[in-house]
Amino acid sequence: MSRRSPLPGAAALLALALAAAPLDAARAAPTVWSRALDPAADERAALIAQANGLLLRYDRLRRSPLLERVEEIGPLWLREARTLYERAGAATSRDPSVRLRYADILERLGDVQGAAATLEGLLRLRPPAPFRADAWHALAVCYARLARYADEIEAYDEALALEPHTASRALLLANQAEAYMALGDITSAVEGYRAALATLGSLDMFRYGVTTLWGLAVALDRSGDLEGAIEHIRLARTYDRSDQQINGSGWFYVPAHDDAWYAALGHWAAARSAELGAARAEAYLQAVAAWESYIARAPGNDHWLPLAKARRAQCEREREQTMKRLRKTAAAAPQRR
Repeated sequence: MSRRSPLPGAAALLALALAAAPLDAARAAPTVWSRALDPAADERAALIAQANGLLLRYDRLRRSPLLERVEEIGPLWLREARTLYERAGAATSRDPSVRLRYADILERLGDVQGAAATLEGLLRLRPPAPFRADAWHALAVCYARLARYADEIEAYDEALALEPHTASRALLLANQAEAYMALGDITSAVEGYRAALATLGSLDMFRYGVTTLWGLAVALDRSGDLEGAIEHIRLARTYDRSDQQINGSGWFYVPAHDDAWYAALGHWAAARSAELGAARAEAYLQAVAAWESYIARAPGNDHWLPLAKARRAQCEREREQTMKRLRKTAAAAPQRR
């Protein structure tokens, strides 16, 4: 099952850094009285400001077309930002924006356990509601990466109780639906996806609806409704023809082999809609290969492994029948001289 990060990719770091910029600037020039109470305030503010500069540079790099430079330099800047945040006492800071940014940096660097612990510590401080909503959402994503799906569902419940914005609620509901699917509760998953889509307006569909439609397609297929799944993929592609959103940096798969299920359904849908026989044949081959990839990579106790094997056989039969019809049609066509 797939997840969306609270904010896509580096944008999470950038948005948090920008949101806290006035606060950091204010701390950069503490009063005489604050200096007396906290002599280290100037140093911490300078460290945080320096780290935020690195995060802004990281975001600009992520927006560039030089992807190899992102992979080479980006982690260096993130590690340096993490060091600066730690020197500034971010792990125990009572500033919720600092804790959120620090947790985000940790997650981006692969320290999901550390990010989760940081967010749990922040929530124990009971920060204002907007920060709690963001923290619960980020924590839910960490729980997803750690395969703590029951905890993930509860974290989304907490975030939903605090989140007033429609589009954000749709994202939370869709992610929670994916957690239900990870636990094998396909009924709750389908209901969750439908509830997420019901909250979205037409403009929001481009940003949030595409991935939700894909998630619903997979859930429908796993509930036994292949035709409904194919139809929802077709609808998703009216908003995103090249499937960029489910292949972007803000989207990841838990478990990792689940990407093959999405790919298999995507190729299957493409095969059915292809106008040229060669394109249809190629798409069917890719669909079968994706099913084989899922079967090869899934553990023996995977909820959906038996269905994946059945879908592979069904896809192979459909491919053979379609190719037979195409050959028959080609043979019956009048030959040009």
